[in-house]
Formats: sequence, C-alpha cells, structure tokens
Amino acid sequence: MANLPNGYPRITPSSPVRDLGPGCMDYKCCATLHNKLLTRAVKAQGLEMPPNPRTWWEKFSPPEDIMEVLCEPLIEFYKRAYDTEVLGNRYLFYFLGGFIGVKYIMEGGGMRTDDPQRFLHLYQSSWFRVLDDEGLLFDQETGKATWIEDWSDTQAVSWHEWGWMPLEVILDAYLQMHDEGKAEALPASRLKDFKNKGPDPMDPWILHQYTETDINRTVAAFQRLINAIDSRLGNKKECTSGYMELPWHDPVTLTQDFIPRDSFAYRFLQAVSEWKVRFRYIAPGIRIPTASEFLDQPIKFPGNCPLRIFQNDTKHPVHDSVYNIDLPTGFYIDPVVQSGTLFWTNGCRVLLPFEIGANGWARQSNGQPFGVDNFDDNPNPKPKDRNGTVYQAGLTNGITNHHFVQIDKVFNNWAERVEMGDWDVTEDGVAGGIGKFKDADTEEHWKKYWIPPSW
Repeated sequence: MANLPNGYPRITPSSPVRDLGPGCMDYKCCATLHNKLLTRAVKAQGLEMPPNPRTWWEKFSPPEDIMEVLCEPLIEFYKRAYDTEVLGNRYLFYFLGGFIGVKYIMEGGGMRTDDPQRFLHLYQSSWFRVLDDEGLLFDQETGKATWIEDWSDTQAVSWHEWGWMPLEVILDAYLQMHDEGKAEALPASRLKDFKNKGPDPMDPWILHQYTETDINRTVAAFQRLINAIDSRLGNKKECTSGYMELPWHDPVTLTQDFIPRDSFAYRFLQAVSEWKVRFRYIAPGIRIPTASEFLDQPIKFPGNCPLRIFQNDTKHPVHDSVYNIDLPTGFYIDPVVQSGTLFWTNGCRVLLPFEIGANGWARQSNGQPFGVDNFDDNPNPKPKDRNGTVYQAGLTNGITNHHFVQIDKVFNNWAERVEMGDWDVTEDGVAGGIGKFKDADTEEHWKKYWIPPSW
C-alpha cells in the first residue's frame, strides 16, 4: 500500500484510475469503495458496522459450477466486499438495492444470450422507479461495469462500449454524490419529512434536484466564461457601448410563474442578475437576450419543460424530438422542475437550427454516435443527424438515471474553447456564428465539443 497515490482509493486528479492491463479489475479499490458506501448507509441509521461483517463470498460460499464461471479478479472482489445483508431491508445507495445473490448473478432482464457467462449481475436496482429497473452489470471480458436504468436497454448497452467503465469509477461517483449533498443518507425519523416533497426516499437515501454546490459551481463556470471573453476584448475601439446589465436585472423577469423561486433556474439567474458585460455573444451564434426576449418563452408553465436563457437569432423554430414540438433554437435549462423519479433540474441543452452527426465524428459523453437508435444491437450502427444532441451523455451514463448534461460542464467547455483560442472573440463577443457548431462532427474538432462522462 506504500506505493499507492495520495487520496487512494478515491478517484481524484492525484489518485486516478489505475491501469492494471486489459480486462483487469482493481478489486482492492472496488471492495474498499463498496465498503465505504455500505458503512455510510449503515451509519445513517444511527448504527455502526458489525465488528466482523461477512463478505459476499463468506455468505454464499459459491458452488463449484459458479466458481468456474467467475473471473479471478471478481472472486477477489467478492472475498473483500462486505455483503449488504447488514442493511436489512434498506438500500446501499439510491440507485442500488444491494448485492445480487449467487443464484441470480447470471440473470438480467435483457442481457445477451450469445455469451451468457460474460455479463454478470453484480447489484440489483433499488427499484426506485418501481418497474423494469435493471441494476449494475459487470463485463468479465473487459473488467468494466455499468449501471443500467431500464432492463429494455440492457441488450443494446451490452453490444457496445457506451457507458462501460471501471467499477471503482461508479462506486466513487456515488460517494462523490454523497459528499456534495446530491444524495443524503438519513435516519428514518427524517426521511418522513421528504415524503411527497420531490423524489421518493429510498431508505436511507434521498436525492435532491439540485444542491448549493450545483449553484456555486455553475456561477463559477459562467464567471470563467465571461472573464475569458472579456479579457480578450481588451481595449478594442469597437467596444464603445460600455457595460450592459444582464436581462435578469429587470425584476419582472424573475417574478414569472414559469420560474419557481425554489428552482435551480431561478437561483442561478438571480445569482448573476447584478452582473454587467460589454458583449452579447457567449458562444458562436448564442447571445444574451434582452429582458423582453427572455420573457417570450415558448413554454410558460413550470414543469418538466425547458427554459430558454440564451438566444439564437434563427427566425424559424425547429422540431425538438424530446418534447415532440417545435421550439426556438438557443440554449435551454432543461427542465425547470421535475417530479416523481426524476432528480436533475440543473441540466441544459443546445438546440441548433441545423442537424449534425451523420458524418460519424460527433460523440456523446459515453462514446455513442449521434442518432443511433437506443435498441440498435448492430455492432457498427449508422449515425444520423440530430439538432439537440451536442454535449449530451447518450443512452446511459453508466452511473445514474438518464438526464441532460449539467450546465456548469457546458459553460466550462465554452470557457475552454475561448481560452484555447478555438473560438475567436470580436467586439460583440464570441464570433463565428451558429454554424461553428458543425465542427462537432468533424475529425479535427469533435473532441472540443465532447464532454467526458460523469454522473
């Protein structure tokens, strides 16, 4: 252990994922992270871990026919990871019920049948959606894992590399969500306060639609973008208009029913409402609206619907496949509020006036090409053009349920494009026009419009 990096076993810049070779699993790291997550769930109930908890291997003592199926690293993981029996009828994490028993590890709702011993069912779902939940699968050939929300997606996911990653990345992500307050583990006496107030608790866990960390991180990312653009304006003679207020400085913009005061959208826009800028374009073809333009929302009721916060000047709306309606192009916080089994109100989308992806270079965060049918089990599916897919995660992010990319990640990507000189800045801000986003589907530039996978 003396040679392990500082911070191990957590995944950090100083303690990255260890490359142990093709098909290998860092079973010591995975078991340690699993045990940390289990301990947090137990302590949330006001309890302590037993002094000598049984491991999965000790509990099930797998028969010979099962032992012959399991790869050696997975056996070592099972010999170190405490069984989730200590939780009783509670859950390991919001999305995970606990370990799958030895009789069922080779069963999954939609797993491939051509190689039945390759994919194993490690963790059952918490059944947070009540119906058709899958769980966490492990690929013995690659040594990678993925969490799958719906069993009907399992076969498509197992045919491709999309969303597969080292198991330690998934487990560390759950710990990170707890660290940041996105997920909370609470005693039963406090869980009752969250009944019918957002996502249902999965004892002892609750999930928040957004956190103070989300607000602070988004404000910081937007500030980085504004500073990057402003610093490149310098003392250009053309910058004669001086500083102008953002539209949310006008009180009427933040007193609308379509922006509830407790929503992420309201909190973020209110936080930047006193800022002033001396340019309009924050990305190619995407600009700061006027107050009247902001108030002219395509949908004006709070719900699972988008809120346009930055404009594109294309005159005609485009069809949006997510909501199956025509929407103006631009940059949206999406959605404003959520209910039921949905937990992400700090997501966003760029809706372009044209479609990209058919060239085959554009990628979603999990590596999935644009426009590929979610149920396509073709190993080499044909990509298709889409107008709202840039920066998104794909069919599965491998860690949580599906949601749109978090807004701070896009702001940071845009700031990087300006800082690296990929986007030019003129007197009115970022230049190039909306057509610049066509670079996302080119061999030379696609990575600049790709956001690494995460929760």
